[in-house]
Amino acid sequence: MDRSKRQIFFKDANNHEMNEALRVIRTNLHFLNEKEVARTVLVTSTTPKEGKSTIASNYAMSIAITGKKVLLVDCDIRRPRAHESFGVSFDKGLESVLSGECEVEDVILRDVEKNLDILPTRNVAHNVTELFLGDKMKALLQELKGKYNTVVLDTPPLIIASDAAILSKHCDGVVYVVAYDQVAKRELEFGKTMLNNAKANIYGFVVNKVDKNGLSYGNYGYYNNNYSYYKDYYTEEGEALARAYKPQKGFKGFVEKLKRDYKRQLSGDQKGKRW
Repeated sequence: MDRSKRQIFFKDANNHEMNEALRVIRTNLHFLNEKEVARTVLVTSTTPKEGKSTIASNYAMSIAITGKKVLLVDCDIRRPRAHESFGVSFDKGLESVLSGECEVEDVILRDVEKNLDILPTRNVAHNVTELFLGDKMKALLQELKGKYNTVVLDTPPLIIASDAAILSKHCDGVVYVVAYDQVAKRELEFGKTMLNNAKANIYGFVVNKVDKNGLSYGNYGYYNNNYSYYKDYYTEEGEALARAYKPQKGFKGFVEKLKRDYKRQLSGDQKGKRW
C-alpha cells in the first residue's frame, strides 16, 4: 500500500465540507445526463497540479457509495496517478491493453472499494497519443460501458497533450477542473478551444483549491466569515447557531444578502488576478 496516496474524502467522516461539495458535483452531473447505465465522464484540466485526479477519484467514489458499479480509468499515461488515490499497486494496465499485450479483464483492479474498480496505467514516454487515435480505445470504452453504470476517465491536462480532446469524442461529457487563481485566461481559453474543436460536451467547470483563508478584507474578506458559518453548520454548536440565526434588517440586512449572494457565486470568480 502506498502511504502517500491521495485523500478520498468520503472516507474521512470529519471532512463535511468536501464531502458535500462532491455530492453537489455528483447531483449536478446526474441531472445533466439522466442515463442510468453506460455513462462515460471524462475529467481533465488545463495545466498540471490543478487536482483533476483527486476530483476524478472522489467523483467515482461518490457514485460507488450509492451502490452503483463504477470504473475509474487512468488515461494519463504520461503521468499516471489514479491508482495512488487508493494506494494500490499493479503490474500491467491500460497501456498493455492498447498495445495488444493483454486483455482488459486481466488488468482491471476489482473492488478497490465497494462497487469501485480501477483500470490503471503505467508510464509510457513515447507515442502515447497514437494509442488513443486508433479504434482500439473506442472499442474498449464500448465494451466497458456495458459492464458499469459509470466509467470515469482521468485524462492528461489539455496544455500538455491532446489526449483529453481525442477521448472526449467517445464520452458523454467532460468535467473541466480549474484550480483557483492558478490558470491564466489564455491557457483556459486554449483548453476550451481544444474541447470545442473536438465537439466535446462540456458538462461544466469545477473550481478547485479555493483558499478559504486567503482572501483579504480589502477584496473579498467577508467570505471568511460566511465560510466559518458554513463550516459550523456541521457541528452541534453550529446547528444551534443556525437555529438561533435571525436575518438582519435594513442596511445590515442588505450587506448580509450581498455576502450570501457572493458566496453562491464564488466558484465563478478568480480574484481578477489572472482572469
